[in-house]
Amino acid sequence: MASTSATTPSSSSSSSSCSNSKKGGRSEVEHKLGEFFMYQIAHDASPAYGGGFGAGNAAVNKYGLRRTLDHIRLTGNFPL
Repeated sequence: MASTSATTPSSSSSSSSCSNSKKGGRSEVEHKLGEFFMYQIAHDASPAYGGGFGAGNAAVNKYGLRRTLDHIRLTGNFPL
């Protein structure tokens, strides 16, 4: 019985944290993890991540997301 009662609290606490993120709110850990990944990709020296992200980010900042995506769909390249 001791193992059953020890399992129950952890199960209920993990399900409650999952339900919070499903409702649209992110935990502090999820927010910090997202910031970390964004930083890593933005500062990556590889052409696929560093260069590609930089070009895409610059295009979105200059032209907006919709116009950038339309241009990519038509030409296969980021707008200059």
